Amino acid sequence: MKPHCLTAVFLFGLLAFGPVGSLAAQPPATEPLPAPSPISKMMNGLNPANWKMPKMPTMDRFLPTKAEKDRVITKKNGLVQEVSMTAKKSWQRTKDTLNPMKLIPAGFRQNSTSEPKPKSEGGFFKSLFSPFPKKDDTAKNSVTDWLKQDPIR
Repeated sequence: MKPHCLTAVFLFGLLAFGPVGSLAAQPPATEPLPAPSPISKMMNGLNPANWKMPKMPTMDRFLPTKAEKDRVITKKNGLVQEVSMTAKKSWQRTKDTLNPMKLIPAGFRQNSTSEPKPKSEGGFFKSLFSPFPKKDDTAKNSVTDWLKQDPIR
């Protein structure tokens, strides 16, 4: 072999296998590690191997407590009762408002408690629209009475 090849093999052996005995004999280093720089902190934060799993929330945090359930049930029962009473009152008012008997004028009601107004015999408009004197309705007219009338010419 050539001398420079021997030197290269020797250097390679020194680098590759180095002073193995001297590493085993050294005590471990007790020096504190230097503080990481801001860039190394940022790079460590971007490394997925350094990420930590977040704590998962428990369902107890989302579910209501016993006291909350009791308060809701009490409030719900009161609300249901209030809504049903309001609905009943509203329906009764609607029925009273749209009652056809209340929409009929008082004079046309059949079962009205008030007496209808008595008819007057005379008046300005009655004498205006019916100028002929009223005939006696007690006498029944017959066909022969009608035929005996004077013809209109």
